[in-house]
Amino acid sequence: MVDSSDSNRQRYGEVIETSSARIWVECDQLNDLPPLGALVQVGSDAGDTIFAVVAFSETTGIDATRRAVRRGSNDVRDADVYRQHPELSRVLRSTFEAIPIAFERDGRIIYVVPPVPPPLHYSVERVAAVQVVRLTDRFDYLATLARYQGEIASEQIMISHVRAIYDTRDHDRQWLDTAAAEISRLYASEYDRLLPILEAIDPGEEPAGLRIVR
Repeated sequence: MVDSSDSNRQRYGEVIETSSARIWVECDQLNDLPPLGALVQVGSDAGDTIFAVVAFSETTGIDATRRAVRRGSNDVRDADVYRQHPELSRVLRSTFEAIPIAFERDGRIIYVVPPVPPPLHYSVERVAAVQVVRLTDRFDYLATLARYQGEIASEQIMISHVRAIYDTRDHDRQWLDTAAAEISRLYASEYDRLLPILEAIDPGEEPAGLRIVR
């Protein structure tokens, strides 16, 4: 079971661009990015908590007109580059995009795009494990992920998300089978897209969703 005392609400960063369709976040720490498919949350002026799925991330120069240049060598590699060039934390930044999928109001989770996007500069945080389980007890939001169009194919986001939630839910096989069945329904007319998803989320035994499409 998930520890109900999990209250580690790690802040990733803050909103730097906002819309009803997607949220852009700049991280507090360089290279400290949430995984693809992870759930994040942000508050709103109305007191709602907005939930979103990470769909894309990148680390680039703060000045978009200038590409980063090599700093390492055969003797100075990887993490040592950052230790020897602390100024990199001032000229580079890590950002990510998240897709709003639901919001909580007065203790109730509503599985639609929030009526108003979160304000600029509001904190974006990790979703506690107990809240992840509560949010993913239903699968209404998977349709939003399936329709996503962006830098990363929606299938890859779906795969990453389901695998992450399966781990958070302590490898709940019944949940995975139900998720596979819902994904099969969403991609029923697109077998070439569906099959790689079901194969990628299969931890070893065949999910129920894989049997459905045969």
